[in-house]
Amino acid sequence: MTNRLNEILVVSDVDGTLMQGGFGIPRQNIDTIERFCEMGGKFTLATGRGIASVGKYTDFIRLSAPAILANGGVIYDYSARQIIYENTLDCTVRLIVTELMEQFPELGVEILLREQIVALKMNHEIDKHTALEHIPVTLTDINTVADGWNKVLFASNPDVILSVKAYVDKQKKKDERYSKFHFVQTSNIYYELMPTGTNKAEGLMRLCNHLGISIKNTVAIGDFYNDLELFDVAGLSVAVDDAPDEVKNRADIAVGSCLAGGVAQLLSKLIDSSNRN
Repeated sequence: MTNRLNEILVVSDVDGTLMQGGFGIPRQNIDTIERFCEMGGKFTLATGRGIASVGKYTDFIRLSAPAILANGGVIYDYSARQIIYENTLDCTVRLIVTELMEQFPELGVEILLREQIVALKMNHEIDKHTALEHIPVTLTDINTVADGWNKVLFASNPDVILSVKAYVDKQKKKDERYSKFHFVQTSNIYYELMPTGTNKAEGLMRLCNHLGISIKNTVAIGDFYNDLELFDVAGLSVAVDDAPDEVKNRADIAVGSCLAGGVAQLLSKLIDSSNRN
């Protein structure tokens, strides 16, 4: 991997890595991102959030490359206000979502459609999620939602989410409808449904092709299991210290926790390395 900052692309997860719900973004992260970009480095985000949710932070977080959103389902250039890439769910997803809602009535359910979030079922976890992302949510019936879904988020307590995951894994073995989609647990209270082939790693590779950057010169920092595929393709993988052990063990290096400014620590290391050459 190069030490030249103008050839390096850093992609950071948002929740639990760049920022922490209820606490915000550590000031040192904001300041060091600005310094890194001023010195020629490219910095962006790889997150499960959508266009509007991330857009609320772009006034004070400098993104010098398009962002990977919806866990790789969307690549969006905030400076040009342009979608570079988008993958949406096949309309048969409605049958899967309806079945899961019937099997697990405790589930809260959100649908992401570009800049809009609609809810099919509210619960405590969905209330917290929409408050965290600071965007309005419309409660509606599944039959009123237009096609073109970027992803579906299921939310509940950890025990229910594990039960949903076990049910989906079982259904995949006997019901081909389930194999048409990609499912991933993104926290202990969130489980997501996305188009097949959609993940942060695919998003990073598409972004590198768009920018003409070698994948070897990318750095990925994250904190949860949906970052593991990203770790596998990035030139350098980095976990924050409060990530689960399995995630830290898959990373090349670890930095401080989210609230301790782990992102700032990583960027400072890259800056220091470039200054020594």
